[in-house]
Amino acid sequence: MKVEILLATYNSEKYLRELLESLEAQSYTNWDLLVHDDGSNDRTISILKEFKKRHNRIIKIFSSGKQLGPMRSFEKLMEYSSAEYIMFCDQDDVWLPHKIEESLACIQQQEQKNPDKAALVFSDLKVVDEHLNTINSSFWSYSKVNPDNVYNCYRLLINNPAPGCTFIMNKKVKPLVLPFPEQARMHDWWIVLKVAESGVIDYLKKPGLLYRQHKKNKVGAEAIKNTYLLSRMVSFSLTIKRNKESWQMMKCLSNKYSLLKLFYYKLRISLSKLL
Repeated sequence: MKVEILLATYNSEKYLRELLESLEAQSYTNWDLLVHDDGSNDRTISILKEFKKRHNRIIKIFSSGKQLGPMRSFEKLMEYSSAEYIMFCDQDDVWLPHKIEESLACIQQQEQKNPDKAALVFSDLKVVDEHLNTINSSFWSYSKVNPDNVYNCYRLLINNPAPGCTFIMNKKVKPLVLPFPEQARMHDWWIVLKVAESGVIDYLKKPGLLYRQHKKNKVGAEAIKNTYLLSRMVSFSLTIKRNKESWQMMKCLSNKYSLLKLFYYKLRISLSKLL
C-alpha cells in the first residue's frame, strides 16, 4: 500500500538532512514525499532537491507564493494527497526505523474491524533536545497527558495526546476534516477530534520518532513541574485564551457538547496535575 508523507518546511536547513536520512532508513519503503515550503530563504529547497535527485520515488515540492503557517500548509498537502494512507512529518524530528511499518500494521488492523470508517493511529514520542539527547522516553509521561483522552471528547478538547507528526490516517479522513475551520487551534487537534467523533482511533504505546525540542519549536512538549499552579496563575490570560479557543472549537465540532461539562473536565484535569 502506498503511503504519502506530508512535510511542511520553513527555513529548516539546520535539521532537515537528519529528518530525510531517517526517512531513507525506514523499513517500509513504499512511500512518496509531498512537501509544502512556506517561503524558505535558507538552503531548505536545495536540500530537498538534492534528496529528490537521489531517489526514484515521487517527491513533490509545492509552494503557495505566500506564507500560510503550519496548519494551512498541512491543509494544502492533504488536498494534494491521493494515497491510501497519509502521514504528517515535522521538519526537525527524526523518525525511528519502523515508524511507517508499525503504524501501517496497526491502522490496517483497525480497518479490518471497521472497513467503512475513517481511521487514525498515533503513537508516543521520545522527547529529545536539539542534539537528540533524551529528555524523556515518553511524551505522554513528560507532559502528563493520557493517550486515552482520544476516547473522551471533553478530555480531548482540553488536552490532545496525539501530535500530528505521529499520525497515520486512511484516505477516508480527508473529506471528514477538510477544510480546516478557523476555529481549529491546530490541524492535528482538529483531525483527532473529528475522527474520534465518527471514525476509529488507536495508538501505539511505543515512540515512533525523536521529538526534538529547541527554541524555534512552533508547538512542543510541555513538562508539568511542581510549579504548575503558579505558572498557570502567572499565565492567566493565556489560560483564558486557551479555554476560549477550546470552547470555539467545541462549538464548531458539534452543538451536542456542553460548556459546563467542558469546565468540569478542565477542573478535574487541572487538579490531577497538582498531585
